[in-house]
Parts: sequence; structure tokens; C-alpha cells
Amino acid sequence: MSRRYLYKYVEFDQEKLVLDIITKNKIKFSDPSRFNDPFDCSPHYRNSSEPNKVRPDLFARLDRGGLSPAEKIIFTQRAINMANCAFKDGSFNKEAMRAIGVLSLSRTPWNVLMWSHYARHHTGFVVEFQEQTVFPIGQDGTDPRWLVTFEVNYSDERPVIERWDRPVEEEIDKIFMCKSKVWEYEQEERVINYQNGPGVIEYESSLLKSVIAGCRISDDNFELLKASVKQANKSRADKVVLYRAELDDRRYRLNIPNFHQPRPQKQSSSS
Repeated sequence: MSRRYLYKYVEFDQEKLVLDIITKNKIKFSDPSRFNDPFDCSPHYRNSSEPNKVRPDLFARLDRGGLSPAEKIIFTQRAINMANCAFKDGSFNKEAMRAIGVLSLSRTPWNVLMWSHYARHHTGFVVEFQEQTVFPIGQDGTDPRWLVTFEVNYSDERPVIERWDRPVEEEIDKIFMCKSKVWEYEQEERVINYQNGPGVIEYESSLLKSVIAGCRISDDNFELLKASVKQANKSRADKVVLYRAELDDRRYRLNIPNFHQPRPQKQSSSS
């Protein structure tokens, strides 16, 4: 089975820390509560008419000893009302998402819109990774440093989660792997970091394959990019290759001269 390639679009920050992706194999997992799409990782939580019967274990933890039956009813209803408010105003989902880190990658380096949105108008660069299919003995893809991805599903409907049910793997996938069809052009796949949450981690260096400079990158930043690739290659047997995107002379598309991957046959105007 051939190994696939995945791509991360990035822009230069003022301190040039983004170059750590190349020189130090460090990459940032984002807090999904801060995504630019307010629907992203925000399912519809369907309410239950009797949540205390659906999750008696949960409400048992809230039971304060010494309450009369009437007081227990009042206390339980207050707890339900507070929880429902947190679901409704989004604060529950926001707090829950802060414990999870998400890395978004794409299956294509050719997308003009993504270069515009995520690589600051084509002045940034794209990092190419080759997925790992066989892991060293004693290791597997659950470690986020291997950047094992899951494909995002695109839909017209928000995923539905039962508000008071115990979360199961299928529902967790719904939360993180479902987006509106308006984002379908991104061809997104995600690495989910449940272990460490948002922040910078060090990924496995062998995954890095190439770097593609944007067609509008400044001369100074291109020199920094070249120096970073050169530094990374000092300790590598398989060398990272540096490419530079160019505008096509006739069509609304990008070219990447000498790129090892052929352009897909079917291309939209934005890819």
C-alpha cells in the first residue's frame, strides 16, 4: 500500500517561530473552541426530558446528604437548568473543547483559496508530510507525534449528540470530524490530541518530506526557508526538498515546478 502525502498551510509569524516546523519538528495543535468557523466542533446537543433518569449516576454525585425529598427535587432541577443553560449558550462545548488539540492538514497543496486563507495570501509556505503506515515495535498511531489523521466528513446537517448520554467513540468522531459542505474544497484530515490538548508538540522527523514556498513569498523569507531546510537536512539521510509555487501563465491555478506529485486530473478553479 502506497503511503499518502498530507499538507499543512502556514504563514510567517513576526518571530519566525513557524520555521520550527522544519528545523525542530515542532508543530502546533489548535484549540477547537477558537476555530474561525463557529459551527466547527459544535454539534447540536439534543435534550432529554428526564436527564436524571438517563444519567442517574451523574445526579447521584450531586446528591447532598441531609436534603429532604422536596429539597432534592429542587436541587436536581436547578442542576438541570444550569446545565441546559451551559449547553444553550455554548459555554459547555467551549470548555470541553479546550482540553483537546486539533491539527488540520489537507490532501492537496494546489488549492489557491487555502494558500490565500492560511498562508497569508501566498506569502507563507506549505509543509508536506508522508503518512506512516508501519510503526516501530512498541509504538502505534495513538501517539500524536506520528500525525495519524482521520478524514473530515462534510455535510449540510450538524451532527446530533444526545445531551445526557455517555459519550461514545462514534459521537466523539461526529464532533471533531464533521464540517459544513462549504469547506469541502479543503480536503481536510485531522490529527486529534486527546493526551496533551492544544499546544506545540514534536512530531516524528521522518514524516517531513518537502516544503513549498508561496508564489508571493518575500526574498528575505525565502532565504530563511532555504536556510531552515538546509539546517534540517544536516541530520537527515532522506533530504527535505524545497519547491516554490508559481502562477500558471494561462489558467487560474498554481504550478509547482519539479514537484514529485502529479497534479490531480480533476481540478476546480480553486485547486
